[in-house]
Amino acid sequence: MIHPTGEGSLNVSKEGPATQEGKEVVKWNATRHGIRSPAPVVPGVEKKEAWEEHRDGVLESLHPEGHLEEVLAERVALLTWRLHRVTRYETETIALSQEKLEDDLADKRRFSSYLVGPTHPEDVRGALQDALRAQRLIKRFPRLPDDKGLAGSDAASILDLVWGQVDEEVQLPEAIPEWASLDEYMAEWDGWTVSLVRECISAIASAAKEDEEEVIEAATEKARLDIISAKAAAERVEQELARISRERLLPDEKTLEKVARYEAHLSRLFHKALHELEALQVRRAGGAAPLARLDVDGLAEG
Repeated sequence: MIHPTGEGSLNVSKEGPATQEGKEVVKWNATRHGIRSPAPVVPGVEKKEAWEEHRDGVLESLHPEGHLEEVLAERVALLTWRLHRVTRYETETIALSQEKLEDDLADKRRFSSYLVGPTHPEDVRGALQDALRAQRLIKRFPRLPDDKGLAGSDAASILDLVWGQVDEEVQLPEAIPEWASLDEYMAEWDGWTVSLVRECISAIASAAKEDEEEVIEAATEKARLDIISAKAAAERVEQELARISRERLLPDEKTLEKVARYEAHLSRLFHKALHELEALQVRRAGGAAPLARLDVDGLAEG
């Protein structure tokens, strides 16, 4: 506890602290309590505590004395805070632009007549994973036991590969168990076994008058080629994303112009406030300071 008098006290009288130590303690009290101006804090984005720490640091660095000097010093703090906000805005604008890379590329690819297959980068990556999985399945399939259950998506992958190796006009006999009724819903059916898939492959080969083993070999080769194609597509997408990302290291031209103009405006106000504060402090110290100063920013431009 601090007493008005006594050893170790700050010697605070009713008129205020008398010692230099006491003056330093209470110097920024009014400012810290927000008496002079409201906090320029954006709710949910900036913190009042951060603003107060910034403002107090600026005031401590500038050492204002008297009301006018403190007003100018706080204006310097306000303008530097707003300049920092401009930097954050620029950074966030770039970050948001980077986040939209994949969707923007998908829109661009969607209107490209030369592209076949998925357009969104996420779908292109998914197609590569599907191709890799299909190849693993078709290579393992001949060695799998008949009673092993298969997910509908796995059975569909194998049969799609096999069906793609025969004439499109080949019709399956309706007697094949479950096959005729499954149609495009085969990937959703949960009753698949290796034995049933083999029955379907045998029926496809028989209807197409093809050798069953040769059809499976052709399907396995098709799976290998699908991976090559899917990898190439994925590599093209990643290269395009990297190129667009490099192009977006700055905001778009309209935003950049707006940021530059606003930043230049704040910088002029900052230097003006700082110059006026410096002039006041020079005159207070007994020196001579001009009443007006020339701001040469931008004079080189025609």
